[in-house]
Amino acid sequence: MASFVRILGIAALAWLAAGGGACKPVAMPTGTITIDTVTFVLDPPAPAASASSPAAGGPAPGIWIDTHIKATNPIGLGAASGSVTSRRPYDIAFDFTDNAASDADRFARLEITSVQITYDDGAAEPAAEALQVPIVVRPRAYETVNSVSGGRVVRSTLSLLSGTIPGVVTRDESFRLEIEGRFVGRDGTAVPFAIDQRWRAQREQTTKTAAEVYRDG
Repeated sequence: MASFVRILGIAALAWLAAGGGACKPVAMPTGTITIDTVTFVLDPPAPAASASSPAAGGPAPGIWIDTHIKATNPIGLGAASGSVTSRRPYDIAFDFTDNAASDADRFARLEITSVQITYDDGAAEPAAEALQVPIVVRPRAYETVNSVSGGRVVRSTLSLLSGTIPGVVTRDESFRLEIEGRFVGRDGTAVPFAIDQRWRAQREQTTKTAAEVYRDG
């Protein structure tokens, strides 16, 4: 269902770009959409691997797998056919929001020192073994704007540590991901983290009408 939500978003943007958002009657897209995608879903971790860092509750970046899902044509407009596909190799994406109260308390960088990918058949991923480490990411500022009672607008600045490890998943198969690294403070203090996750591959190969995709979304 999650993949359909993403497909719906892509289709909706394409439909609006073609005039679907104009103030005039617009027919529902009638074309067909061929779907051939791979996504990775995080399996519930085993108790022994449930901690995201050595200290319970310690900081660790969030992880997801980017399979480069792309729509073409644009999909399903009029009588035209379209497609939604993913493309190997896939990337590991990560991010961490540092919302410490002061700049002095925020991390100066994130370092990834080890990445291991092991598929369910026991094979190690060569692309991960060939990575040059450490991978160093420095923060970038991000401003949030929130409305509060009384109509006041509150602005605050967060620090984001994010990036991708490109091309390190080369198979459409489930795998175990192990990442080690550390956050480094402005005073040089290191806070280590370790991530141990299993990602389950899901393949979707089907053809649907554009109307079905909109309805299912």
